[in-house]
Amino acid sequence: MEEQRFCGSVLEGLDSSELYICGGVSAEFNLGNIVALIRKIMDFLDDYIPSLINGFKDGYNALK
Repeated sequence: MEEQRFCGSVLEGLDSSELYICGGVSAEFNLGNIVALIRKIMDFLDDYIPSLINGFKDGYNALK
């Protein structure tokens, strides 16, 4: 697989090892890991948001 990159004003070919070194984009990803991470974030927010809102309400009421 050969990709192209700009080198000055011309395109220069890159092979797969150069793409790996340069941080080339890979189409491989694990959807299960992404879903698990989103689930952890949503669970954290579900636990934290009510306390945060109550804290803002208490602080606002204290300033009145």
